[in-house]
Amino acid sequence: MRRGGSAVVAVLLAACVVKTSPPLHTGVIPASPSSSSRREPEAATAPAFIADDYAAALALARASNRPLFVDAWAPWCHTCLSMRAYVFSDPSLWPLAKDFVWLSLDTEKATNATFLAAFAMQVWPTLWVVDSRDERPVLKWLGSATAKELVDLLSDAKDAFMRGDSGGDAGAALLRGYQDSAVGRREEAVREYKEALVAAPPHWRKRGSAVEALVACLDELKLDVECAETAMHEMAKLPPGTSLANVGLSGLECARRLPVGSAGRIYAPLLARAVEQIALDETVPILADDRSGLFEATVDVHEEDKDIVGARALAARWADFLERQAQAAKTPEARAVFDAHRVLAYLALGDPARALPALVSSERDLPADYNPPARIAKVDFELKRYDDGLAAIERALSRGYGPRKVRLYLLKADLLAARGDPSGATATLHQAQAYAGQLPQGTSPTQALVEVEKRLSASPSTALRRPVRTAP
Repeated sequence: MRRGGSAVVAVLLAACVVKTSPPLHTGVIPASPSSSSRREPEAATAPAFIADDYAAALALARASNRPLFVDAWAPWCHTCLSMRAYVFSDPSLWPLAKDFVWLSLDTEKATNATFLAAFAMQVWPTLWVVDSRDERPVLKWLGSATAKELVDLLSDAKDAFMRGDSGGDAGAALLRGYQDSAVGRREEAVREYKEALVAAPPHWRKRGSAVEALVACLDELKLDVECAETAMHEMAKLPPGTSLANVGLSGLECARRLPVGSAGRIYAPLLARAVEQIALDETVPILADDRSGLFEATVDVHEEDKDIVGARALAARWADFLERQAQAAKTPEARAVFDAHRVLAYLALGDPARALPALVSSERDLPADYNPPARIAKVDFELKRYDDGLAAIERALSRGYGPRKVRLYLLKADLLAARGDPSGATATLHQAQAYAGQLPQGTSPTQALVEVEKRLSASPSTALRRPVRTAP
């Protein structure tokens, strides 16, 4: 699922690993006694990511005549963490390891500002494939994919790099759509995606990706009626998987933006039911983090429709799903993927304290990560344990960096104001403003900074805005 601000919609177009795991050692199959002088081919190994060095990765890609794969992530992005924990390490990607140069960029780091200036992002994670010969984006994928879906995507990208097309009229139009989207030409991308669907042969295996990309662009362009209608029309034709889920989510978001009684709004309850059914059907092959995003979106729908009983019932199933996934996780990093949504699920159940044991475990196991103490502070705020929350947010601030740190200051200001210290809250907001001003151009936290300035300009009685329930 893509994450842009607090959005829960995911997409495929030319579009979080906490840390990149060290590459596995390359294995060599021992020679048999009868052919001791002959060495077998090297065994495939996991992709070895270069961390936070675009220039070095690009130079290597050029020298070896390979495309460059870029995972642009952020440490606060649970979908990014899910990709690293559950997808990039999947053995099905290993045969492609030598076909690309692999780069992981933490978008919160100032050293990566140059890349971000050239490759604009609105969604986390964004997965790029870059033609190393001219730095032209071949592909931009917004959000997540299963390992199988990513293998298909990268196989197409490799062919496009080598041949200059993606095979056939439909594939070529889809590739042009990806490239238009990668450079912000959304209207042109919509035309190319439609052309791809018209030119597509029956049972085209890329249809899901093309529909997903089309609906995502319509969503971004706020063409809400067409977006909702297209999603409703196409969902019945798509096989189970990430594209089906994302088309439903994008369509639901578009339909819910429309005024009640307007054309297209009629699709909102139908899409909401369809998305909820995908969330509940664990046989649908999507990432657990993506399934959790479906639960989040549909719990929100129940709440917005004042169906508190339905919201609580669905949130209980959401929480049960998350607890099972966390228990099955094999590493602290994999378990922490679910921390943000566990907080949201228990908030929806009216019992945020139930998230605390998991967050305490994550802070113990991941001592450099600012997310666990920040989430603890959020839970403490909800529980009105303001002193505990302030202690937790100070731990988070001591570890935080990049644009996201402005949001940590905002939470500290909330805690201070709620504790009855408006002058301390105001001083914290000024700290946030000064900190944001020091960030490199192009990495300014626009939405968070707008919120800081809004609060500073408000009267003291309205300076505290209770945080909405978004992914912490």
